[in-house]
Amino acid sequence: MKTLLKAAMVSASIFTMGAVCQAQVYSSFSPGPHRADEIQLWGCSYESGSYSSYAEWYISTNTLAKQVHWDGLSTEVPLSTRKACALALPHVREAIPTIQSWSVDSVLIRRLSMDYIDLFPDVWYYQIIFTPSAPEDRIRADYQANYCAATQIVLMDGTVLPQTVQKKK
Repeated sequence: MKTLLKAAMVSASIFTMGAVCQAQVYSSFSPGPHRADEIQLWGCSYESGSYSSYAEWYISTNTLAKQVHWDGLSTEVPLSTRKACALALPHVREAIPTIQSWSVDSVLIRRLSMDYIDLFPDVWYYQIIFTPSAPEDRIRADYQANYCAATQIVLMDGTVLPQTVQKKK
């Protein structure tokens, strides 16, 4: 019964987490290869015409254990949105160097998934999505092929997590 309940909760969370936004699908996918001491923090999937990519972000349990704890209510967020975006932007520029100017499309502050919340309570992170500032750059092939690279994960201690690209064409 407990296993069935957990499977139902995971299915429900995957269903509720999956949302389509500008042809990008945010979802909790089955994790790819990673070390035993790592968990998957997030996954990004993108498909548009002939372009598709998939990336995942992993974090070690040691890194999670050292993160700043925040309950979301009693104090200000440990890392400001402005600082998190500033830390993430160079990574986007490095991943897609042909785009000269970027804008922030969205910023989300997320908690760990329910699977890990008991092990690492009150651990939060930023999911920041950038988009090219110029409309003509948004339809460029190099941007489309690297769409997931425009998403960055920033921990509350200021660490920008590298992504693992699983598939790109």
